[in-house]
Amino acid sequence: MKSCSASFVLVAINARSLVPDYGRLTQTRLPHSAPAVSPLYPPPPWKLPGARVLKLLFETDVDPVLTWLPPKLSRSSPPYAIITAAQFPQSPVGPFSLAAQYIGCRAGFFIRALTLQAVCDTAPALAALREVWGYPCTPGQLELEEKDGGAIAYITSGGSVLAQLSLTGPSDIDADAVRFDPVLNIRSVPSLEDGKTHELLHMVQIDPDNEIKQSVRGAGSIDYARSAWGILPVRNMISAVYCTMDTELPLARFTVPY
Repeated sequence: MKSCSASFVLVAINARSLVPDYGRLTQTRLPHSAPAVSPLYPPPPWKLPGARVLKLLFETDVDPVLTWLPPKLSRSSPPYAIITAAQFPQSPVGPFSLAAQYIGCRAGFFIRALTLQAVCDTAPALAALREVWGYPCTPGQLELEEKDGGAIAYITSGGSVLAQLSLTGPSDIDADAVRFDPVLNIRSVPSLEDGKTHELLHMVQIDPDNEIKQSVRGAGSIDYARSAWGILPVRNMISAVYCTMDTELPLARFTVPY
């Protein structure tokens, strides 16, 4: 009788050992980034006080604009592009710089700016800009200097000049005269499956709240030095603005399938 009882207990124990013991990591507890114990960057939103930004807007050619615009967007008339050179002295990952080239476009009737090329000078910020906000960042450097009340910027990568920007003959303008269009980025996650290009492909709109502190406008100039940024040639300079402001990298205003 004791032998039968012992056998029954052993069978019950073995049966319990065969039951899967599932993990408890729910979607709400998934780490923002890997590795979980030491992420490269914190989740959005990021506050970016004390930013310095040089923005140049210029007419460009139709063909490259249409070549690089997604089908859901339409070009402006006349076609124009934008370059911004921005330094952020304070952020959750420390100081960093971001220089970006945008295509002026429309989403329906709304004016937008699609990021075409960008460089960033620190690894944590570059990783976050690419992975969270969809900026097409590559490693690069930005020197942004105030000069005679205006500003001059040098954008470089790997020792090569991508663009040199300047604003000269500055005059003060009201904060309300400074406009930054909502930014659209193509955010993607490549697939590891054969024959499948992307696991995720959508457009995100970044629409930060900006508090302009000081601002000037003047004559703008751009020299691409025969770099890849010359894909959007300068045909006519429209405006040049330099300002200091408190801004942010917010949560996406919306996302849409590509």
